[in-house]
Amino acid sequence: MDFFEQQDRARRQTRFLVFLFILAAIAIVVAVDIVVLAVAANMSNGTGHLVVPDARWVGEHTGLVTVASLATAGFIAMASLFRIATLGGGGGKVARSLGGTLISPDTQDPLRRRLLNVVEEMAIASGVPVPEVYVLEQESGLNAFAAGYTPGDAAIAVTSGSLENFSRNELQGVIAHEFSHILNGDMRLNMRLIGALFGILVISVIGRTILRSVRHARFRSRSSDNKGGGIVVVVLIGLALAVIGYLGLFFARLIKASVSRQREYLADASAVQFTRQTDGISGALKKIGYGTSSMIQDSDSEEVSHMLFANGLRSYFRLYATHPPIEERIRALDPDFDPAVYVRELEKQAAYRRIAAEEEIASAEAPSGTGQRQWNRLMESLLILTPGAVSNSIGNPKDEHIQHAANLHHQIPAGVHRATQSRSGAVLLTVALLLDEDAGIRAQQLDRLSSTFGSEHLSLIGRLHTSVHGLGAPYRLPLMELAFPALKQRPHEQIEVLAEMVSGLIQANGRVDTFEYLLSRTLLTHLRDADRPRRAMTRRRTKLVKCIEELHTLFSVVARLGHQDGDDTARNAYQVGMLALLPNNIDWPDYDPPDKWVPQMDAALDKLDQLPAMAKEELVKALTTTISHDGRVTVSEAELLRAVCAILHCPLPPFVLDVRTAP
Repeated sequence: MDFFEQQDRARRQTRFLVFLFILAAIAIVVAVDIVVLAVAANMSNGTGHLVVPDARWVGEHTGLVTVASLATAGFIAMASLFRIATLGGGGGKVARSLGGTLISPDTQDPLRRRLLNVVEEMAIASGVPVPEVYVLEQESGLNAFAAGYTPGDAAIAVTSGSLENFSRNELQGVIAHEFSHILNGDMRLNMRLIGALFGILVISVIGRTILRSVRHARFRSRSSDNKGGGIVVVVLIGLALAVIGYLGLFFARLIKASVSRQREYLADASAVQFTRQTDGISGALKKIGYGTSSMIQDSDSEEVSHMLFANGLRSYFRLYATHPPIEERIRALDPDFDPAVYVRELEKQAAYRRIAAEEEIASAEAPSGTGQRQWNRLMESLLILTPGAVSNSIGNPKDEHIQHAANLHHQIPAGVHRATQSRSGAVLLTVALLLDEDAGIRAQQLDRLSSTFGSEHLSLIGRLHTSVHGLGAPYRLPLMELAFPALKQRPHEQIEVLAEMVSGLIQANGRVDTFEYLLSRTLLTHLRDADRPRRAMTRRRTKLVKCIEELHTLFSVVARLGHQDGDDTARNAYQVGMLALLPNNIDWPDYDPPDKWVPQMDAALDKLDQLPAMAKEELVKALTTTISHDGRVTVSEAELLRAVCAILHCPLPPFVLDVRTAP
């Protein structure tokens, strides 16, 4: 699946969603106008008979029509904006609203531990921060969803039934499906759907509320004909609003079905591509279709039905279904599927599920040193990168990336992994990751930190630095991704303090290491996304031709870093990259990397992040051309490219490519 094409398609579908929302709102406005005009005509009618307003009567009351139309449209818009504002807490808020419980990173439950391992491995393989993970404890149906605006505020929730019934392969298939929604822009589109559809559905809620509120009033007013007549009018209004609300429900379900159904097929296909086997996701679908139901019991399930892995609501009309039929999804993955044979096998699997989870946790307790030695050798290797291969892998992890992530996850020392899981340990690990390799500069950094941390913490930071330095460059971004959930739980004020501390840390001694800068910038980008989830919705768009200075800064700094054997080589690398990106008729500045480049790089990355998806694809290809210009790409350069891509919200999986031994 092409990440940039999917991002662009999601953006087009957002415009399509707005168009459908406007059509539905117009239909509701017209229906409300009809009710208002009918009520007004009969209230002013002195004959006591029911009348239908004709065109002349309507023409004489255009002011009433205008007021009713504006009031209804304004109410729908305000309700949608209100719901969008309430979703400002990101994906975690959606999960909690459905009764989700955040899984503690130190959980001892084997099924929850297995789920966390699967999510962490998938995040490392995808090149995105680890999302929050929730369990819907009261839901026995087999289902899951991903929610949020960006990977930085994403949350994945699974039902307790999924934990109890899915094998590891099936769980991995489901999680891969949800990560596809995170990577391809579906998640943000789904959040917008929740906000937009609330405005359409809220009129039904008002109608039902009016009907409930008049019950007692009717009872008290039986002795009074006048009051009774007034209540009848109110009841009719409430009934009319409820009917109109169900019209809104009809449109809401049609919109959800039209937007989400095809993307479920794409997510299924992506899950197969990620894991390179169909047994996982097809097995999960088979259990839903021929074992346990996928229904969600929570009253808010209507709002999130389009986000779920499988249908969470009963729908008797295929036109309403937000997901393709289960059997069609299974047949697309397994054309030879035989339901009768499967049902017999299903009974045999249940007894071994928890035992398998416990054995998995036990086998992962003690990492071996073999993988770590292999990574240390890899640091001295050269990678073969091509622009097309790099851009095609963005947002598009494959089985080798997931296997690589699982191996990497297994090799992390227990003490380092524990640090990623606690709020205080994650901060100490972050500092350790950003310490300079030069002992003298590192001593200055630690001295600067002495005003913030006590001696015991400084000692722990030093030990963590030794551990992560021994692991090698390929571990630095994954460790930051693993520490992210604990870091983002800190209050806003502490995150800002952390940002200032990180900024001061990388500029110690007046020398800034480019990779350390980009590593810290990646972290702060994700933290600010999590702190302001809706920032992605308000991000302005720009064009490549309006970013010449920013491109000059980025390509100059990257060219200088990767080609330190002389200015001529770096200049050629810069020119080749800029030429690959910009047309010949556009002038760009000569190679001239700025001395104090940090503030310029900050501004450049912020503006380049505003580029549309297809322009970012060309940017990544050109940047790869610059980095690989001399035919030698070190692991550190490759990780630098991954950091730039993460800042630009183009998640690049770890490099698992052919390796040539360094001469």
